[in-house]
Amino acid sequence: MKLHTFILSLAWFRSNPPFHRSDRGTLSRIQMSMKLRRLIYLICFSLGFGFARSVTKTTHTLYLGKEKVWVDIYERAGSNITFVNLHDNENTSAEAGRRFVEKYGGRLIELRHGRGREVVVRLNGVLYRFDPNRMFSEAGLRASLRYFRANSDEVFHIAAAFRDSVINLVDAKAGMVIVALHNNTQDKMTIRDYRPGGWYGKDTKKVNINPRQDPDNFFVVSEADLFSALSSLGYNVALGAKDPPDRGMFLDYCVRHGVSFITVEAEHGKLIEQMEMLEALRSVLMENNTITIDKSGFPSPEMPIDSIHSH
Repeated sequence: MKLHTFILSLAWFRSNPPFHRSDRGTLSRIQMSMKLRRLIYLICFSLGFGFARSVTKTTHTLYLGKEKVWVDIYERAGSNITFVNLHDNENTSAEAGRRFVEKYGGRLIELRHGRGREVVVRLNGVLYRFDPNRMFSEAGLRASLRYFRANSDEVFHIAAAFRDSVINLVDAKAGMVIVALHNNTQDKMTIRDYRPGGWYGKDTKKVNINPRQDPDNFFVVSEADLFSALSSLGYNVALGAKDPPDRGMFLDYCVRHGVSFITVEAEHGKLIEQMEMLEALRSVLMENNTITIDKSGFPSPEMPIDSIHSH
C-alpha cells in the first residue's frame, strides 16, 4: 500500500513540480522555504511516516424530528485552530482535517449522518432537506428549505434548533481561527466563480487566480493579509467582501461575529493537495502570529497515523 501511494506521489510530483525553471530568481527565501517544506511533507506523507498524537473524539447526537445527525469532535492540545466539515459527502476534506489535528493539534468538528451533502429533517414519515452551509441566518435557511420544497414553519423551527446546537458546539468567538473544509467536483465549482459576474462575485472583494494551479483547489479568506500572503505563494485565493449577500453561509456568520474565517476547497479525492494547502496555511498563520500552535508537531515515526483514541 505504501509503495502504491509512493508511486502515485511520484506521478503527482512530475505533474506538479515544486519548482519551475521560471521560478529561478523570482521567488523570495520564504517562498523557496515553503516549497521545500511542501516537498518534504509530501514525501513523508507518501511513505506513510506517522504524524499522529493522542487525539480525543467526542460524539454528540442531534435530532431533526426522527432523523439523527452525529457531530464528531476531534481534539488535541497544541493549537487554537478549529476546522469545520459541514457536508457529509466531502470526506477528503474531513480526512485532511483529522490528519492536521493529529499532527499539530486543534479541533475538527464533523457532521455525519449518511444522507450525503444535505441534512434531512424526518417529520411524520416525510424527509425534508436543507443545506447545512445555508442555515446560519433565517433568510439563508428559509431559502434553502424553499429550494428543496420543504417550506413549512415546523420544519424551519426544527432546522433552526439544529443550527443553534451546531453553533453552540463550534462556539466561535472573536480571536479564534475557523477553517471550513470543503470538496468539490471537477469544474463544477472553481476559483473562477469568484470573479466579477461569477456565482460568488458579489461575495468577493478581490480574487487571485494562478493559471498553474488547479482551479478546483482554492482558499476563501476574510482577512486581507491572509489574501496577500497566500497569493504571494501562488495559490488561488478569494478575499470575501465585508458585507456579502445574506446566503446563510457559515463564512457570513463568522464575519458578522468578528471571527477570522478561511475556506479550504479542493477537488474530491485530492487528499495530498488539500493536506499541502493546510500545511501552507499553517505556515502563513504562524508567520502572521494568527494562531498559537505547538511547533513540536513534526513527523514522528513512532506512532501510526491512524491511532485515534475516542471517548
